[in-house]
Amino acid sequence: MPHARLIVCLVMFAFLLAGGEANAQAIDSSSLNATRQVLSLNFKNNGQHLTATVGQQLEITLGTIGGPQYGKPEVSSPAIRLESTALGPINPGGPSFTYIFEAAAEGEAQVTVPIIFSNNPEWTKQHTFAVTIRVRPAPGNRRGPHASLTPDQSNTEPWKNAWTNLRNARQSFVPSLPRLIGVEVELVVANPGPASDEVNMSLANAEGAGLAFVSKTVEIAHCSHALFLFPKGGLQVLPGQVYSIVLNGDRGVFGWKYVANGYPNGAASLNGKPLSQDTRGTFLFRTFGAN
Repeated sequence: MPHARLIVCLVMFAFLLAGGEANAQAIDSSSLNATRQVLSLNFKNNGQHLTATVGQQLEITLGTIGGPQYGKPEVSSPAIRLESTALGPINPGGPSFTYIFEAAAEGEAQVTVPIIFSNNPEWTKQHTFAVTIRVRPAPGNRRGPHASLTPDQSNTEPWKNAWTNLRNARQSFVPSLPRLIGVEVELVVANPGPASDEVNMSLANAEGAGLAFVSKTVEIAHCSHALFLFPKGGLQVLPGQVYSIVLNGDRGVFGWKYVANGYPNGAASLNGKPLSQDTRGTFLFRTFGAN
């Protein structure tokens, strides 16, 4: 069960960076983030038929108490595409998850989020989440969320074939915008294996406390630019302060590209140690932000 393994990895990753503050509060379906046009749903929306436009971001936040948990969403058509999964606050009842989707194309899709780890068929049936989303054309010539993202920090140094594995690989950076929308990292296929793999990303502050935990199924064919989106339309950050991107791979399929020197406002490390004792190294990445 791939998503069962993902749950374990995300929770362990969260405890590695203790002090997480990822927000996964329930928001009514009528709530719309004007900056990112985010349609936020929770279990109150179960069974509903809703409308989105091409390029709109949709988020479904769900959580259970005890052993049963929500698994990987099942989407009936390419009109809706799963982008990232964010881990919410970990409490004695268990974690909550925010599933971040993009309305990718005109059409209709049913999104079903199943229950896993449950031995009660009736309870499972009652708590399985499903909504139907009709995706309409975007007004005017509005582009999708990926095209409209505003770049903030980036490492523009040309790559020269150096990479390292995803085992607590960390890159520090200093944002200039007060909201962090997403992070794009440049990966490379490190080992032969399946056509995709789960990659877990954390955002940490200067003290090392985890602020957000996001997972993404990265396909080998598209690993060179893997974009991780944050829930609730982005995270509040302090411009001029140091933050870190931390990556961990599920099965060792990918490596993270790095260069000598490169990005001037941060540095790369692996398991807390510099990539090189002789030269400062930096991973290839790009952040997107908003005011």
